[in-house]
Amino acid sequence: MRFFIVITGTEFTTGLKQEKNSLYIAREIFKRGGEITGIHIAPDDIYQIQYALKIGMDKSDVVVISGGLGPTKDDLTRDAVSEATGVPLIFDEDWLRIIKNTLKEQGRQITEDIKKMAKLPYGAKKIENPVGKALGFIKVLDDVKKAVVAVPGVPSEMRPMILKALEYLGLKDKEKKVHLFRTFGKPEAQINEILSDIEDIVLNSSPKGIDIFVLDKNDFFLENKVKVIRERLGEIIYTEEEKEMEEVVGSILKRKGLTISTAESSTGGLIAARIVNVPGASEYMIGSVVSYSNQVKINTLGVKKEDIQKFGAVSETVAKQMAEGVKSLLKTDISVSDTGIAGPSGGTEEKPVGLHYVSYSDNKKTEVHKVVFKGERNDIRLAVSQYALNLVRLNLR
Repeated sequence: MRFFIVITGTEFTTGLKQEKNSLYIAREIFKRGGEITGIHIAPDDIYQIQYALKIGMDKSDVVVISGGLGPTKDDLTRDAVSEATGVPLIFDEDWLRIIKNTLKEQGRQITEDIKKMAKLPYGAKKIENPVGKALGFIKVLDDVKKAVVAVPGVPSEMRPMILKALEYLGLKDKEKKVHLFRTFGKPEAQINEILSDIEDIVLNSSPKGIDIFVLDKNDFFLENKVKVIRERLGEIIYTEEEKEMEEVVGSILKRKGLTISTAESSTGGLIAARIVNVPGASEYMIGSVVSYSNQVKINTLGVKKEDIQKFGAVSETVAKQMAEGVKSLLKTDISVSDTGIAGPSGGTEEKPVGLHYVSYSDNKKTEVHKVVFKGERNDIRLAVSQYALNLVRLNLR
């Protein structure tokens, strides 16, 4: 079965917000044996949505639309589907009653704009919303043997509703097995070369490393692929689940009963922020010093002024003293620090943009790593934070 995904929202076509729903929808379809023929992002314009519908109908058996089912004037998906298919919109009285009762409990009155969230094309199968008020639907067009699936754009509403829709369309069981490896430490080209003889793998690169998706319909063949990849990539694999590096590091710290602190310059507290993103981080995260200025490095962390003057703030010596200083100040078992040039300006021939020194310190040793990352400022900062967290993982593995 062929699918075409349409995402609606002017906030996406103007670059004000990053669209992520298509990633989830495409993956769930793919895992169930469906084929994705295209992904289209349309602004909140009824004619543009109809145009996307037409393209989708030409290219696929099912068009999935996410977004545009809310109560505002720019929520136009229902009307676009109605006009494109020549089917009038009607109220689902049961759902309308549910909305009214919910609003009554909240002490609110129903309005015409809110009422339209209970509308769906005549003859469509409704998809009840377990979280919000917007009703989704599946409209099967028997004359052309096509279908339109419409679900809200809010991720917490979209996800359970798209699974219901796929089940209704007969894509209940996962035909294609997918195994995930999340790695950090080797570039995409090198990993691609290492795994060049393994079929059906997809690589995705980001400042956090390389994600490897291993695909196969057969359990036996998938397990063999996974075993080979584990052996070849070894310690650069930091998880085989959909987890972030900070979750992996947090679980290690928790298990070992260790505490951590950070001293950050270029990352500006990003490492600490990622650590405390994990529920329960208070068990191991003690604190952080954002030493963006040299004065904070000197006065708070105890970095020697003469070393900054001699070697510069971006240096191995300063990174080492920052890590040891924050560990001593906050009395933690381990610490990490970073100092560098995130850009876009500030680089020199000797110290280019992207150059960073990242240090790890525990009660037995302190080590400093010199790294250079390319890219935009915040991508570099994210990569440095990933490097620092990975340094903790490697030292505690």
